[in-house]
Amino acid sequence: MKKIADVVVDRLFKYMNEQNLTQYKLAQLSGVPFPTIKSIMQRRTKDITLKTIIMLSDGLGITPSEFLNDDDFLAINIELN
Repeated sequence: MKKIADVVVDRLFKYMNEQNLTQYKLAQLSGVPFPTIKSIMQRRTKDITLKTIIMLSDGLGITPSEFLNDDDFLAINIELN
């Protein structure tokens, strides 16, 4: 099972690749500091807040619902401890 942070990173990679966005550009678009995005992408940030997901989603031009709309986020597929 994946951890929440791992699923978030997978989703970020998906949307960033689709839009050809760098971490730096996503930081500019979302308002999330570049070091925070870098830490998330390097899987060093374990506790990603809903606020951060909302801001990242906005920077990606999608809703938080779209970002979270993946079976990997279902409780049966994710490590919640």
